[in-house]
Amino acid sequence: MDNIAGTPVEGENFFGRGTEMLRLAEILKNDDILLLGPRRIGKTSICRAVMGHVKASNWHAIEINVASCEDELAFLEKLHAALAPEMATLGSKIKDRFAATFDAISTRIKSIKIAVTGAGTASVDLAAPASEDWIHLGNDLLQLLMQAEAGQAWLVYIDELPIMLFNMIRNDTQNGVRRVRRFLDWFRNDVRALPGSRSVRWLVSGSVGLDTLVQQHGMADTINSLNHQNLAAFTEDVAIAMVLKLADRYQLALDNEAARKLVAAVQWAQPYYLQKAFHYLRQRVSANANTAAAADIISQIDPAMNDMVQPGSDNDFHHWEQRLALQLGTVQAAHAIALLNLAAQDAAGARPENMLAHLEGRMPNDSTEKQREMFINLRDILQRDAYWWPDESSGNKRYRFHLEPLRRWWLRRNTL
Repeated sequence: MDNIAGTPVEGENFFGRGTEMLRLAEILKNDDILLLGPRRIGKTSICRAVMGHVKASNWHAIEINVASCEDELAFLEKLHAALAPEMATLGSKIKDRFAATFDAISTRIKSIKIAVTGAGTASVDLAAPASEDWIHLGNDLLQLLMQAEAGQAWLVYIDELPIMLFNMIRNDTQNGVRRVRRFLDWFRNDVRALPGSRSVRWLVSGSVGLDTLVQQHGMADTINSLNHQNLAAFTEDVAIAMVLKLADRYQLALDNEAARKLVAAVQWAQPYYLQKAFHYLRQRVSANANTAAAADIISQIDPAMNDMVQPGSDNDFHHWEQRLALQLGTVQAAHAIALLNLAAQDAAGARPENMLAHLEGRMPNDSTEKQREMFINLRDILQRDAYWWPDESSGNKRYRFHLEPLRRWWLRRNTL
């Protein structure tokens, strides 16, 4: 196993989630999946593993990342581009039969795009693709896919759909919410009403909460047909096995005790953060020739955790802060950050009553009910999005960070 902390992994580097991959593949036989979670917990890696698995069972599988998309037409452009090479692999008779239709769809996409660009200077609303145009175009594109080969199963993996929907709302303040609802209604109802829709399964993922978006805008019903899944952290045994495998690969003298301490230092044993912690530990050991023994390596674990969160090494942690503004808007994001600042001051977390009191001080002109509602809403969002978890082991509930390096980064960022 290579020490990879960044790009999605595959092959021998895909470790510890074989069971979860098979479980997702089994679910996809009957349901579409919504897989949500923060960045860097392995969503892309496991989704690509699922794609490889179903391809081995003679499915077609395509992947589209829609984070850069700002409207419905851009989504269809991405889908069309991903389908083009797959359609080219079909048998000659099938390909010839659908070539004209596929080319016609491409022409229609370009035509609508030109019309939208021309109208964009007049109004933000006018810049959005006409509803009937993109819906009919999307239906025709998917119908082509569904009819390409009788009985052929397809998997469409859509990455970062929530970011695209937040883009639509942010860029069209007047009608963005309505357009998002129509897009999700189309995805839930119109697409499933197409003949042959059962041959297509959808795997949707995102690093920003789609569940938060729909709940805040009163459209939770639009995603209730998706099977909601997440990626839990590794168990301690699996995390230790991963660290020991890395240690063996790089000839680092970690024993079980040292590996256990490294896992405990990370706290939330997601593979990316274990890889990153191991990377910084390797750097410290390599820089000190007298730290070859396991006991000496253990002494370098805490300094390695601090190395992870220093300026220049902390780029991954900024997203945790930035996604709050994307999801919640300026005011609520500021409240959420204030609560996280409080929780970061102690590794054991903060008491909810203390955080509520802190929030009340930030909302002096609001009623007690409003203050409490705000706290409960933010508490649940931060728990659902894996910033913190409720720890009652001391006898008193405390909300503490899942990821210890994130807590240290948060504390460093907010300390003079």
